[in-house]
Amino acid sequence: MNLLNDIRFQILRHLRTLFRIRVWIFINLVQSLIWLVLFTQVFDSLGASFAQLPGLENASYLQFFAPGVVVLTVLFGSAWAGMGLLQDIDMGVLSKMLATPVTRVSIISSRVIASMVMLVIQALIIFAIAVVMGVNIVTGVPGVLFAIVLISLLGLGFAAFSNGLALLFKRPEPLMGVINFVALPAVFLSSTMMPPELLPGWLDTVRYFNPVDYGVVGVRDLVLHGYIWSDLWRSTLVLGAWATAGIAFGTLMLRSRAE
Repeated sequence: MNLLNDIRFQILRHLRTLFRIRVWIFINLVQSLIWLVLFTQVFDSLGASFAQLPGLENASYLQFFAPGVVVLTVLFGSAWAGMGLLQDIDMGVLSKMLATPVTRVSIISSRVIASMVMLVIQALIIFAIAVVMGVNIVTGVPGVLFAIVLISLLGLGFAAFSNGLALLFKRPEPLMGVINFVALPAVFLSSTMMPPELLPGWLDTVRYFNPVDYGVVGVRDLVLHGYIWSDLWRSTLVLGAWATAGIAFGTLMLRSRAE
């Protein structure tokens, strides 16, 4: 019970802090809208010939890429979650927190959960804009809720790893370097932008080791194809393991680097 109370109290604190940084929320949304609006227009300009490519199944590129944009919204937002922890370290907030009887697991888990609450709201906004633009979600509202579960697990893992790296480095420069080195390549080493059928053989193999791809495949199935349970269960298990590993890493770094 103490763990749940500690997590609840800290989530509320982090959410109040996040909602005050409106410019960051705006930037993350605008970045996703650029992907959704501008990037899709480049490929849609190719017309019907593009829709005939393997893996697209006569869908427009907007319909194909919109699920990937939802995943990117969560990916990039969660990857930068550690910056907030660095601010708490610099201001001495973390040291004061460690001096209290608060459970150590709650310090990391509350941060990543608060980050995901904010990012889920942004992902729902992107979903809504995509529908307005003409994207048809074949599984409807239940599919959107299932997609939220998948992207939340993906984001929890990245947010927890980001906080763990913040504790490891304790400086923004190396953390920013690692985030830039990992986040964008993870997008290109997946089927986010192109169907697996069009990827080079080596890249099609690498994507199976990339948690981002499992998020994209799961969300895209729910938007385009329906409940393909072989893909959905695989995505849920892999992303659940990813989230667990991230929280374990963040907690380990908290115990070894912050005390």
